[in-house]
Amino acid sequence: MIKKVTDFLDSLGISYRLLRHPAVVTTEESRQIIHVDNCISCKSLFVKDKKSDNYYLVVLTFDKRADMRGLASLVGCQKFEFATEEVLWDKLQVHRGSVSPFAFLNEQGNDITLIVDYDVWNGNNVKFHPCDNTATVVISVEDFHKYINALGKRVVVTPKLK
Repeated sequence: MIKKVTDFLDSLGISYRLLRHPAVVTTEESRQIIHVDNCISCKSLFVKDKKSDNYYLVVLTFDKRADMRGLASLVGCQKFEFATEEVLWDKLQVHRGSVSPFAFLNEQGNDITLIVDYDVWNGNNVKFHPCDNTATVVISVEDFHKYINALGKRVVVTPKLK
């Protein structure tokens, strides 16, 4: 998957840094092992509307708690729940712990909405693993926007917290 991600970024003319490292499972581990100045550490959650089969990829800064009701209300839902491992594999061909916006490269169709934290969307640089927890890709937020736009994703940005 690393090559798939870097090939796609190359095809868009997106500059990135690919960092190799020991496997990390949590965002806290990632922050300790892969420190990049002026870069936002992110976590990605794959969720579904509790009352429908609508799925969402939520990207937050590593230190924010996921308010499932608040996030759901942004897209007109009452509450989110985590998608099952089976659905995650079916929709994005990744396992739990390997979810990131780069998993959209595996999406069949284009029906998963991206909900992204205001601070991530408006930061300077972001880092995500390329669906492989032994590597990290660092890109500018401007290039993250370019990547998401190239996929034609629907994006909902959370309000800025005061």
